[in-house]
Amino acid sequence: MKKQILAVAVAGAFAVPAFAAADTNVTLFGQLQTQVVHHSGSGDFARDFESGFRVHDAGAAGAPNDGANPNRIGVMINHDLGNGLTGLAKIEQNVTSRDGFDSSARDVYVGLDGNFGRVTLGRMSTPYNTAGKDPLNATFMQARTNGGRIGPSGGLGNGSYLNNGLAYSNDFGPVSLDVATFIDNSDDSNSIWSAKLGFDVGPVEVYGAATWADDADVSGVAGSGLDGPGWLIEDARLYKIGADWSHGPFRVVGEIEDVKVDRVDLGVRERGNTYFVSGTYTMGRNDFVLNLGHTRVKDGLSEGDNDNIDYAAFAVKHNFTNRVMAFAGVSYNSSDNGQFANQAGTSGSTSFTGVGGGMRVSF
Repeated sequence: MKKQILAVAVAGAFAVPAFAAADTNVTLFGQLQTQVVHHSGSGDFARDFESGFRVHDAGAAGAPNDGANPNRIGVMINHDLGNGLTGLAKIEQNVTSRDGFDSSARDVYVGLDGNFGRVTLGRMSTPYNTAGKDPLNATFMQARTNGGRIGPSGGLGNGSYLNNGLAYSNDFGPVSLDVATFIDNSDDSNSIWSAKLGFDVGPVEVYGAATWADDADVSGVAGSGLDGPGWLIEDARLYKIGADWSHGPFRVVGEIEDVKVDRVDLGVRERGNTYFVSGTYTMGRNDFVLNLGHTRVKDGLSEGDNDNIDYAAFAVKHNFTNRVMAFAGVSYNSSDNGQFANQAGTSGSTSFTGVGGGMRVSF
């Protein structure tokens, strides 16, 4: 009899945690990509560039590195609170195929979701970020590192993340709203603000977004010519309008961005515009993608010192499943004033070409 009572007690002890977890969903997720690419260059800066094959995670044509890649591992927690409320928590970390975990965090936040919308607090990307609109995002052919779109810009542009964020998002029928502020703990008057407004009209999504940063002091990273290694961006104004159209096997995405950033390191204001268009045709498990982009930069150093960057990429993506994808293609960028990506600080025209392919696996 005592043994039966003990058995029931032990079973009950283990049943309580199981019951408590019944309304909690914990998801482990991750993604890893790597690629092999032949890089070649021509022009003034490219005389010092050694052409050849490289293995890396993302980068750009002429910039074989692991930055701006899709690789990650994380945990997503959803806890049902009843009455239509869900408690959220997300922890996500960068990884590379060379070093494994690195020191860069992605999303790290807690939040609450319900009929009122979703509120999150922590580290996250801005509403301005639409990096995923590029079908070739996070490959060596992506627009945001080849001069076709604004790059990460220390978290202000397309991609990357910012700390101390408070965000709200909701859908109101065909209208979607995302707003966020990223608080400067030393002086909240220097906080960053960002917003995006979208309209889903049948086969077309039309959207606009903006980010405002005063005295933000974020570090630039290799990108579209409006941010680069070692840059310190203080004040910034970023605006974009875009459209995403799909019908049957066809998809077309177009964006225009207008950017002004004050560079602390040079004491000048960079001004520029980007124009990006992408077309995709799907045939069975294959996607055929053509990307085109152009960036015009006025660097503020002299009245005639401008930089024009042209970008083009073509790729074929084969989707084995929705979790495994292989890709191959070619990416090209050219700069007529040598200030694109790794060419910062040089002059003269420069162009780079990357030809290769890779594989992405997620879970």
